[in-house]
Amino acid sequence: MFDPVRICEILNEEGVRYVVVGGIASVIHGSILPTQDLDLVPDRDDDNLDRLARALNRMDVQIRTSDDPVPVRLDRAFLSNLTVMLNLVGNFGDIDLAFQPSGPLSGYLGWKDHAVELSIAENVQVWVGSLDDIVNSKRAANRPKDLAALPYLESLRDQLRNQMP
Repeated sequence: MFDPVRICEILNEEGVRYVVVGGIASVIHGSILPTQDLDLVPDRDDDNLDRLARALNRMDVQIRTSDDPVPVRLDRAFLSNLTVMLNLVGNFGDIDLAFQPSGPLSGYLGWKDHAVELSIAENVQVWVGSLDDIVNSKRAANRPKDLAALPYLESLRDQLRNQMP
């Protein structure tokens, strides 16, 4: 069961600072392309990593592998040693922690600079990466699935720009 709203609720309840990126961010901006995971760029501040670990442990996350998930008890020390990505699966679906997503932006502060705060459900506000930043990241990742999505996302970005007053 994939429930990105509940994942964000728990993150928010714990006071985690993060930016939603990737496919879900595209969906929040209006994309109809399917996705089944929540990609986020967390702030690497020690206190935030403590809050992130608490939130993830509340969701009973495990490390996602191509085989069976691997049980893990997350804490600040574990999270602070990660450099690029951690793929998790928990009670509410797949979560990808992208500490350094593909593209020119550097971590949380780079993504937060252009992010917008949006409501994804009643009383659930999240910072969402800009569509420009998402397009640039997908282009830099250069994976077949990202390259296939680029024409659609670029068209959506252009439509949204044309709707602005």
